[in-house]
Amino acid sequence: MSNLTEEQQIEQLKDWWKDNGTPLIIGAVLGLSGFFGWKYMTEKEVAYQESASTLYVSVTDELEKEDKSQLGEKAQAVKDQYPDTSYAIMSAFHLAKIAVEAKDLDKAVSELNWVLTNHKDSDLAPIAQLRLARIYIAQQKAEKALEILSFSDDSGYSEIASLIKGNALKALGRNAEALEAYRTAESLGKVTANHPTLKLMIDELANSEISLSDETANEPQNAENEGAGK
Repeated sequence: MSNLTEEQQIEQLKDWWKDNGTPLIIGAVLGLSGFFGWKYMTEKEVAYQESASTLYVSVTDELEKEDKSQLGEKAQAVKDQYPDTSYAIMSAFHLAKIAVEAKDLDKAVSELNWVLTNHKDSDLAPIAQLRLARIYIAQQKAEKALEILSFSDDSGYSEIASLIKGNALKALGRNAEALEAYRTAESLGKVTANHPTLKLMIDELANSEISLSDETANEPQNAENEGAGK
């Protein structure tokens, strides 16, 4: 039980309120503003994503048609109107594929680089890297492909990356390194287990290495025989 009279308690409450009341009111107002602001932004974001999804449905509809002439236009619309969504990334992939089919590899490179520039932290960015590496190899820019094929073992992409790396190294004539990359891909063996030509490529390069080793081993003997014949 307090020894203070009711009047003294009221006076203390008045003093406390004078010192603390205003900050409490401001804090409450700011807290409510933050809550309603967050709620508004969340609803706005949901509406934005729903609009992007609706427009992207028109892209998927085009994929089911025999005549896909409108696919590029609709994919570009998603990318232009909702550039910061995953739908824009998927649309860029469609645009890159269309470009590859039209043999416009520079355009495909541009689309995939757009993904890597604007969505580098997206879960879909590694897919853009792998596709871009393949196109660089097709453009005879295998060195550039190698620059973007570094994936950690736990990334989930190291197996495919090793396979593409093998293709890049083979294109550069670095067969021993290509063989190593192919064997790495084979050892991981999940995605590449049923690869139609991986085993053939490994056998081809392995046989090439054996033949090269045999030729190298015979070189000193041949040189001695040539010297003896003089």
